[in-house]
Amino acid sequence: MYLKSIRFAALLLLVLSFCSWGCSGKSEEDLILETIDEIGDYGEDRDKYGILSCISDSYSDDKERTKENIETLLEENFGKYQGIVVNILGTEFIEVNPPHAHVEIDTAFSSGAAKMFRKLVRFSGHCYRFKVEFIKEVDQWKVKNASWEYITEDELTAESAKILKELFPKL
Repeated sequence: MYLKSIRFAALLLLVLSFCSWGCSGKSEEDLILETIDEIGDYGEDRDKYGILSCISDSYSDDKERTKENIETLLEENFGKYQGIVVNILGTEFIEVNPPHAHVEIDTAFSSGAAKMFRKLVRFSGHCYRFKVEFIKEVDQWKVKNASWEYITEDELTAESAKILKELFPKL
């Protein structure tokens, strides 16, 4: 009887450990989305150091920018624009193979008057598509490489266009 109790307890412990390992953990995609949201929140808060904490020290891009160049770019843009609003419209995971991931992100940026005022005047700002390579460093996804381009509302993905329409219904 005692042996059956030990086997049952061991089996129960094994099942619970598998369940907690597989059931409660966030997927890599979820963790990347959290990083993207953090970067957007830091941008709205004009938190240069918050954004930089999400960028790998080994950052580089096709324009030969480094993390230090991104810091300068942030300082310039935070100096030019007040009331920055970052709307993450759509995210497409091209490849997620830890510790690397490639993601395309459609965004709408605006600045100036309050967000509610922009909704009233049907102004969505400027749309950009970011192509981002993430790298997982010590359990945190960070931007290793990024490129971005201005896109028109007609060039948004279907998902992004739908979200933009929800944000600005009179567009």
